[in-house]
Amino acid sequence: MRLLLISHDKNKVYQDEKAIQQINECVNYLTSEIGAKSEIKKVKYVYDYVHKKFLKIYKLENSFSDIFSKGEYNCVSASAFYAIIFTKLKIPFNVIEAPQHVYLVAYPQTHKILLETTSPEKGYYQFNDNFISQYIKSLYGAKLISKDEFESNTTNQLFDKYYFSSKGLSLQEIVSLQYSNYAVYDIEQKKYDEAINEIKKAYFLNPYERNQFILKSSLIYSIQNNNYDGKQHVNNLALICRFNNGKHEEISSEKIKNEFVRLTENQLINNSNFDLYSESYNTIIKEITDTLLKSQISFHYHFELSRLGYLSNKDTLYELPHLRAAYEINPKNANLQSLILSYLEKQMRVMDEPKKLINIMDLNSHNFSFLKENSGLNGVKANCLLELAYQNFAIHDMKSGERYLKEFETLILEQKETRADDNFIEKAYAFAAGIYYKQGNVAKSRQFLKTGLQYAPDNFGLKLRLNQL
Repeated sequence: MRLLLISHDKNKVYQDEKAIQQINECVNYLTSEIGAKSEIKKVKYVYDYVHKKFLKIYKLENSFSDIFSKGEYNCVSASAFYAIIFTKLKIPFNVIEAPQHVYLVAYPQTHKILLETTSPEKGYYQFNDNFISQYIKSLYGAKLISKDEFESNTTNQLFDKYYFSSKGLSLQEIVSLQYSNYAVYDIEQKKYDEAINEIKKAYFLNPYERNQFILKSSLIYSIQNNNYDGKQHVNNLALICRFNNGKHEEISSEKIKNEFVRLTENQLINNSNFDLYSESYNTIIKEITDTLLKSQISFHYHFELSRLGYLSNKDTLYELPHLRAAYEINPKNANLQSLILSYLEKQMRVMDEPKKLINIMDLNSHNFSFLKENSGLNGVKANCLLELAYQNFAIHDMKSGERYLKEFETLILEQKETRADDNFIEKAYAFAAGIYYKQGNVAKSRQFLKTGLQYAPDNFGLKLRLNQL
């Protein structure tokens, strides 16, 4: 009842209690008047009384509450009113929806008394040819109409058959019909956002094909004609994703992906609204069940946040989670790998201690496995290991110095494309050779020089020292 009393004109508020009181007074009066009458006479008496007392003026665009405030009605609102009265009087009935009209049948199992609440020619809404054509095409595309039936019947014949239901409507379905009408009123006035709000109510109350069609059509128009500058349009896209989950051909995964790219362009790239963009992503992604589409949208989201985070100098706590999330989805993406390398290089640029550089390279290689085979990065690591070897030899920590040289040699063995700088090779191996020479261990000194020449065969300094020995 209270759902019925919500007017299409949101500026008009009608008090529910007042309408309920009028209905109860009507039922009390009718109860006292029809008690001894036959079933057929009961129906006729109720019909005449309600029409004379409440239904004064027929109006095509009408809200149920208009009956009580102005005496205005159409076949939907009048049928709803009679349905309520009959229910309270315990008179069995069916509400029938037919092409361009709604009417009642009282005592449908016995007397089958047809009640025309208004002229059938006027109906509750006159649909235009384009709407009819698109509706039938959608049914045919969804394979709800066979090819033979589609080709052997006119569009109007198919529309009458599939758009309307011949079964009796429940009161809840009548309420749904009212909101469906509200949506169509708004569509005619090109108020698509308002139409979506109304048809969502109708679809919730009765999710059958017609309401679904109007909802899909309104949503598609809405998302194609906005820039996602508000949450309402994002919610519309999220709702569209539910229909994609149902495999509707006109709402393909490719179209949803393209819409998310456009959303990214407007919210993130054009307006730098990181918070709204993240909120929009979370709203949309939870409605998607297609695993491929979900991965594609998630990758795009994390990659773009990583890219703009890098350009705007976001810190590691922000940047790293997005890079890792994108890499987990598509580790072979060349643009992402390039971004990760740039991110790592930016981190390394502010460091001059070789041990810290190695630690950060090892940490990132753990997160991004392709870095382990990057020859440029391994070259930097090789130079760092050589520098650490030299520093330890310089303080006469021979054990640590040799350990770093061993790590360097293992790295070169495992990553054959890796090249270290000749200067670092000469510095580490020549210094080690010099220390052992001073200790009188000429053989070990000579071996260090020969080993160094394996990695830098043209290095003049190592050759000179070996010749001197």
